[in-house]
Amino acid sequence: MIEQVTEAQNRYPNLELCRYPSGEYWVRGGVGFSINYDSHMIEDAYNLEFKIPDDYPNSPPLVYEREGKIPKEFEHFMVAGNFCLGAPVEVRRRFAEYRNLLRFIDDIVIPYLFTYSYKRDHGRLPFSELSHGTMGLLEYYMEFFGTNLVEAMKLLKCLADDTAPPLMECPCGIGNKLQECHGPKLMELRPHLTPKQFEKELRDMVKLLRVAKIPFPESKVLPKRMWKQRLRQLRKKDKRKR
Repeated sequence: MIEQVTEAQNRYPNLELCRYPSGEYWVRGGVGFSINYDSHMIEDAYNLEFKIPDDYPNSPPLVYEREGKIPKEFEHFMVAGNFCLGAPVEVRRRFAEYRNLLRFIDDIVIPYLFTYSYKRDHGRLPFSELSHGTMGLLEYYMEFFGTNLVEAMKLLKCLADDTAPPLMECPCGIGNKLQECHGPKLMELRPHLTPKQFEKELRDMVKLLRVAKIPFPESKVLPKRMWKQRLRQLRKKDKRKR
């Protein structure tokens, strides 16, 4: 960790490594950038805090802004107040490629800060982006798998249930075996979230579709535990009708 912080300090000299009384490690300080985009020069700086997780570098840091320069209206925040840097599995997947603090700042954090600065100065985002929240997750998986909404959820179900026999028919519906179709894509994501985390995302997607009254094949999409609960609810409802 010390070596990585020292490396980051060569680029961002205001950063410092701190250890709190709780035993947690944080990296704090100013991070600045200068980016020329679409004939616009954006120069800015932010005071940030990076919470270093206990299992670092297996997990990326959580990033917070210290001075409230980015308003909550920007909507790119998690519930806990840290930056929403993208779909959680994608952030972890990208970080796993290098497991390095400086690369994390340069490749993931700086683009986030630049996006806000550009929108603040020019009234629009510099490039298209996914929706926020659960809908954004759905859009991410649809794009990652190259499928429609229902097919993406069926593939996500394989990760939530932690079962994807390579010789099964791929849930995308093309007719190929999983190992010859979306199996490699599932393997790309599998190491970066637990089955329970994938299940939580899928549950949120199901709730979103129900609220929006968008029909979907529940038995094909719901995680095993959720489908069992749903069957019990349907049986009770059927008994009441009788």
